[in-house]
Amino acid sequence: MLKTISDVVRNIVVLIIFVTMLEMILPRKDFRPFVNMVVGLVLMLMLLGPLRTLLRLPGITGLSLELEDVVSEQNVAVQEAMLKQVNWDLTLTQYRQLLEEKIESLLQAESWEIIDLALILEENVNHLEFGMPRRIYVLAQEKKEPEIIPEIEKVEIQIKPFSQPKPVKERNKALETIISEALGVPIQNIEVYVLSE
Repeated sequence: MLKTISDVVRNIVVLIIFVTMLEMILPRKDFRPFVNMVVGLVLMLMLLGPLRTLLRLPGITGLSLELEDVVSEQNVAVQEAMLKQVNWDLTLTQYRQLLEEKIESLLQAESWEIIDLALILEENVNHLEFGMPRRIYVLAQEKKEPEIIPEIEKVEIQIKPFSQPKPVKERNKALETIISEALGVPIQNIEVYVLSE
């Protein structure tokens, strides 16, 4: 407390000496009101400085003490970490969506439609290849043109054994190459299967 008072007194003495020298240097008395105004503002700031430090002393309640109790550095760090994680998650989600749209457009250009698509991306933020596809799995089938249904004629129902052929999945290297070149992903990370009947 004594140190604060001695600092204030010392600053006021220095200010008075500075103002006296300034008045002696100035050629006319017309500047005196402006000098007095500036000196008054500086004097108020010098006197308010110690009040601010007094409010931070223990035992004296003030707005600054309440804010320091509510917002700690640890709380700020936790909030910052949460926001960063949310930001990375949103970025990864948007990137995944863009990749899916790109793959879908590539296959549509080759007259295929996607039945199933699975992407495994690098999710470690600290990894150099963050967001890069680790595995791409696509199941596609040829695009079918909408058929015009002819008029239905009489149907006769007979019971006899019937077996429906199951569709077969075949790996399509040509589509894997197209996706690999377009996305810049190694071909061994891509699997494209097509249904054939």
